[in-house]
Amino acid sequence: MKAILLSKGRRLKLKLTLEQYAKAINGKPVNGCPVEALVTDVTCDSRNVKKGMLFAAYRGPEVDGHSFLASAFASGAVAAVVQDKARLGNFPGLVVDNSQKAWSRICALYSGNPSKKMKVIGITGTNGKTTIHWLVHHALYKLNAPCIRIGSLGISAEGRVERSGKVQTLHAGEIVMTTPGAKEIHTSLKLALDAGIETCALETSSHALHQHRVSDVSYDTCVFTNLTPDHLNYHADMEEYFQVKVGLFKQLARERALKNELKTGGAVINTDCPYGRRLVDLAGDLNLPVITFGFERNPDLKIKRFEQSVQGSVLYLEYQNNSCHIQTNLIGNYNGSNLAAAFASLVSLGYDPAQTARALNDLPVVPGRLEPVGNDDVAVFVDYAHTGVGLESLLTAVKPFVQNKLWVLFGCGGGKDPRKRIDMGAAAKKVADCIVLTNDNPKNEDPDKIIEEILQSGCKPVFIEKDRGKAIHRLLKQTEKGDVVFLVGKGHEDYQIIGNETSYFSDREEAIKGRELGLLDKS
Repeated sequence: MKAILLSKGRRLKLKLTLEQYAKAINGKPVNGCPVEALVTDVTCDSRNVKKGMLFAAYRGPEVDGHSFLASAFASGAVAAVVQDKARLGNFPGLVVDNSQKAWSRICALYSGNPSKKMKVIGITGTNGKTTIHWLVHHALYKLNAPCIRIGSLGISAEGRVERSGKVQTLHAGEIVMTTPGAKEIHTSLKLALDAGIETCALETSSHALHQHRVSDVSYDTCVFTNLTPDHLNYHADMEEYFQVKVGLFKQLARERALKNELKTGGAVINTDCPYGRRLVDLAGDLNLPVITFGFERNPDLKIKRFEQSVQGSVLYLEYQNNSCHIQTNLIGNYNGSNLAAAFASLVSLGYDPAQTARALNDLPVVPGRLEPVGNDDVAVFVDYAHTGVGLESLLTAVKPFVQNKLWVLFGCGGGKDPRKRIDMGAAAKKVADCIVLTNDNPKNEDPDKIIEEILQSGCKPVFIEKDRGKAIHRLLKQTEKGDVVFLVGKGHEDYQIIGNETSYFSDREEAIKGRELGLLDKS
């Protein structure tokens, strides 16, 4: 198999006419739109417009693309897709009901609708998406089914990475999204398909669903992990958050209705979560095949037990009256659920259960998820936990293995739901022995205000140091032999956003510097 090169420097040149795009998006040509013109490329970023390109203007959460129509045409746009006709002025364009949704269709068409020729596993839920898509990706390679993964850790296939989240690749203030934009998704799928890769594991966030980034992805299996309070600065409440997730399964049902001879795929749902149990009923109404999983009740895939240790754990499963087990370096019941979800998603696609279990054995550590940084007198881990539930689950999982004190260092992001800050503080107070508060992408919020809101939980930090690098080194210096330290919130991320300035920063690298300075040697 030839190697896949996922490179931003390589463009897909699938030339279609404006008329073909207009038909696909139900767009009405106005102002003498040259419908017979060939479109050289498509973009939703006016800064990238070149001669002959189609520009899609839509209202995003912070920026309205309609404000950049003049700039796009000055750079050579052949036409624009808009939903606000009045703002088009005399420029040629295609008027649609929802230009964000139209942009999704345009991107799929431009790349030749690659997902329709692939098996796509979508993973959604508050926690677990990254771990599950990582497990699925690596297990499929062991099953001789090369897979592209798309999510928080970047876009990767056959070890070649297009977008890893390095801060130097970003515009000022920009961060890597869990689910990238529609064009990046479909372009990456097309490149993978051209290289013979026919499977994708795709983290699917509520933001991506709500903003139509994945509206034209043809999913085969969709996984629901759980739902806990998060993104409530974006969604009105938990019910709206849930209904956005439900939309993924409605999309799956619509896609399945268009296909013939469906033998595989469907919904994979965690019934330990009350929202998952609601979703099972809804999936039944949608005529979706369902595999339920969990520790409790009587799911299709039952987690019988999870024997955990820092030297290695074993997950025991029962599916269709057959038992199997998975050896793993993961600990914590939440990771037992993640492994079960990965197993069920592959079985849903028709893979043999016994072979699937073997493929999930001893997979690489997920970057930034319970990731160890060396083996010293003091054990240090980096993790992405950024909700109260996620932090409590993480700390509870490791607490039984801590010989001395359990330390946790964290902050909370700016521009996020402030209720999460109290939840994070409460989780740390409940489980950790020692707490350190610091910055974690405060952005344009006052860092002192964020910390004050965390303190409303009643947690009592050993110290507060807003400079995250200094905080890590000061913490490591104060530890004793047998302590366990968790640096949480950033995980795989390697940037810090303060005000409008984005700078390079890595918890993992700061911990390594601390070790090199002898801060972990307690002999």
